[in-house]
Amino acid sequence: MNTSEPELVSVRTLSRLLDISEKTIWDWIYKSRRQPTLDPIPYYKLGGLVRFNLHDIRAWVDRRKVRLVPIAGRSLGRACE
Repeated sequence: MNTSEPELVSVRTLSRLLDISEKTIWDWIYKSRRQPTLDPIPYYKLGGLVRFNLHDIRAWVDRRKVRLVPIAGRSLGRACE
């Protein structure tokens, strides 16, 4: 992690970093509170403030990476015909 980069960021900052709306982040937070999931967005509640640890967010995003699975008999390197 870059030393000039803050470790904890706000909803606004996270929305800019992920290029998504603040509403989407709030929806993820509220959804995980109403219906607990196996891997909710990680956040801290500091008084009335919500903050996100960038290291935790990077790991959370990485766990959502779509991994390509080759179809039997086809190579990933071939273009679709």
